[in-house]
Amino acid sequence: MVTPKYVVDKHRSFVWWTCPAVMDESPWWPVGIITEDSESFDSGRIQTVFGTLETWDFTQCLSAEWWHTQPQDGTVWGQWPKVSTVEVLSQDRKGYLIRLNDNQIARITPFALGNDLSRFVQYRPWIEALQGLAVKLPSMVYFVENNDRVAVYDCPELVIGKSDFDGDKLASNLGSIHSALNEFATPNTERRWNDRLKDIESELKVTTLWRAPHSEYTVGLPRLNLDLAILSKQEDEFAFIADTRSPVEHLLCQADRLPGLANLMLIEQQISFASGMNEVARKSLLEAWLSKAPNSYAHKKATSTLMGGPWIWRYHAVLLALGEARIYGDEALGKKAQNWLNDVSRIQAHLGVLRLWKSGLWGGIIGAVIAFFAWRMESVSPTIAGVSGALCLFGALACNMIYWAKDPQPY
Repeated sequence: MVTPKYVVDKHRSFVWWTCPAVMDESPWWPVGIITEDSESFDSGRIQTVFGTLETWDFTQCLSAEWWHTQPQDGTVWGQWPKVSTVEVLSQDRKGYLIRLNDNQIARITPFALGNDLSRFVQYRPWIEALQGLAVKLPSMVYFVENNDRVAVYDCPELVIGKSDFDGDKLASNLGSIHSALNEFATPNTERRWNDRLKDIESELKVTTLWRAPHSEYTVGLPRLNLDLAILSKQEDEFAFIADTRSPVEHLLCQADRLPGLANLMLIEQQISFASGMNEVARKSLLEAWLSKAPNSYAHKKATSTLMGGPWIWRYHAVLLALGEARIYGDEALGKKAQNWLNDVSRIQAHLGVLRLWKSGLWGGIIGAVIAFFAWRMESVSPTIAGVSGALCLFGALACNMIYWAKDPQPY
């Protein structure tokens, strides 16, 4: 028998949830937000300060016997795997990762976190668009009442918690994925994206508030949850694994289509908090992604900080990291996120100054209009009206040029 290959850098031993004392030690248990009057896990729901999390009896999935027969409730998409033994590889903040056989692993999610996976894999054109790219989609998804419970992947070698990889290469692969999905993009939903930030800020009660106008080149893509927590490895190449939605996002905001930049900035944030990143590293990662992403993603307005750009999605990623820290009682992560938010006020102050220059544009236009009507009403001489109008238009043009010239770099 061939021994299955997998790499686990941060292994967590298996624990049964039926013991409350041990459950608190499970990385997926939201220890930081459970309310005192919350019901037990086996009641089907738990109460948190951010809302209710629905649960289900997932422990049966951790035995080989459960896999011998398909469950009667819910729906199974794809090919049911053949399982003789079950090995728990790891637990993380989304649930369990188990090995089913030499070639397949499974993600088991204890909480009801939506149907991002099952919705994606049931639409054939999306799957076909990603064929041959560096991403593993589920070969099977078991879901009940529009909530994904178990996802199976063809993955002989799994990499968990690894940090010594080529970030630029992964960013380039991510750009190829987004390029393939771009034909299914929807126009930007600026209001929903800003409402999303507002919802997260409101739940976390942070003092930073940031909204942004988004350009026509920033579009929403089919929802694909990718990060660096788990990767697949074939020979020497890493591939992303399409995972379930995070509990953090499920609790704090709505499930939305997001632009490719949002996904890239989540990955950048993971790298930055793990090993640190300077401006050069951020620039290199962004350029690697843009080299494979659609050309429109590199448009000046798409990457402009004045129009949101990477910085607004860095802010989004850090807010989610702060939410994760509070949900799981992770003080170290919370401190990193809070320090970043304290520093971001400098960018916001700079943008505030630029808004003054932007107001000069509209002031100049209004001045030119007033000069025109003053001439038509014969309130002033044509010469004075002409000179005044010209000066106002010149001032408007100058203010607009300064406004864009001082746009902060996207990295």
